[in-house]
Amino acid sequence: ERLSLYQEEGLLPARTVRGTKHLARHDFESALLRGRLAEKQTLLAYFLHQGKLVIFALTARQLTWHEIPDGVERLEYLLPFLHARLQSCRWNKLAASQQQSLRALLRELYMLLIAPVQALLPESPGLLSIVPHGPLHSLPFHALLNSSRFLIEDFSIHYLPASSLLAPPSVLEQTDGGERGSRPLLFGYSGERQLHHALEEVKLLTGMLQGKCYLEEEATSARFTQEAPGRPIIHIATHGQNRLDAPNFSSVLLADGKLNAIDVFNMNLRGCELVTLSGCETGLSMSAGGDEQLGLGRAFLAAGAETLVMSLWPVEDQTTGELMELFYHALLQGESKVQALRTAQCAFLARADLHYEHPYYWAAFRLVGVTHPLKWHASI
Repeated sequence: ERLSLYQEEGLLPARTVRGTKHLARHDFESALLRGRLAEKQTLLAYFLHQGKLVIFALTARQLTWHEIPDGVERLEYLLPFLHARLQSCRWNKLAASQQQSLRALLRELYMLLIAPVQALLPESPGLLSIVPHGPLHSLPFHALLNSSRFLIEDFSIHYLPASSLLAPPSVLEQTDGGERGSRPLLFGYSGERQLHHALEEVKLLTGMLQGKCYLEEEATSARFTQEAPGRPIIHIATHGQNRLDAPNFSSVLLADGKLNAIDVFNMNLRGCELVTLSGCETGLSMSAGGDEQLGLGRAFLAAGAETLVMSLWPVEDQTTGELMELFYHALLQGESKVQALRTAQCAFLARADLHYEHPYYWAAFRLVGVTHPLKWHASI
């Protein structure tokens, strides 16, 4: 279970569960994880157990933890309200009181989840590595508010299903991107013309990436299964369907039917540096035993993909295309994957039209996995 995993990884001493609050330094065996952290990086790992919320903050030099006895109860109250308000796309039409209500929720969650370990956060613009637990897997931490600033404005932020997936820098430096000479693969399917901008998105990105694209009737699951192995980048713009009742059947819609998580599990995507699922709710998952996440994200990671960019709620067609253009432009300029997504999201926040300040437009997508710059484009 998750508890034993934390104990094995050195993030949770056995006596914590028995109620001992004062923990000696030797109770933690975190040297391995510390060696995987950069100087300006903090790992935040969350653990929900018997009504308590425990937050672990780890840097290359220090580990601390904070226990909130009523943390689970507070999350159960706050998260449903937040999810309802995050998915409202009419920010400029909302009454001032409703706008303030959303901001108040984001601030309260910051105070609950970030403020207790704020002293260990890196200097801006450092890197936050977040390991959620339970319902926190569906929370966009990057949209939490510290006073009047979203967390993404001060930090690059990526997510990990488990702290054990934090790759050592030496391993990242040695990783090759896809098969030598291979091109990115892009799929676009509008679903009976319902997603017109998705096709425009794929056409634009194909030119930027010098990739191979398949649109509409050519974008089939059979072709994807055949073409995807060996590709350095995979981008799919289409409808997504999240199945919390049967997460291994979560899918993206293609011309000949659904490409589901089971299909992806059986593929070999080793060497793929980036998979972007540009659709609705492609990043949602269900927690199994030990908090193992089941769904499309889990499937792509198991197949060998290094990094995923996926969404947490239904996204708007046109603005998603704009966000993706900004993201890939930053990638091709040499920014790391995590910084490129931050650049794109902060660009939306900087727009003069306050309509786009609503997290609905920019915060749905999050980056899961490794963060380093692309290696693929440097050899082209």
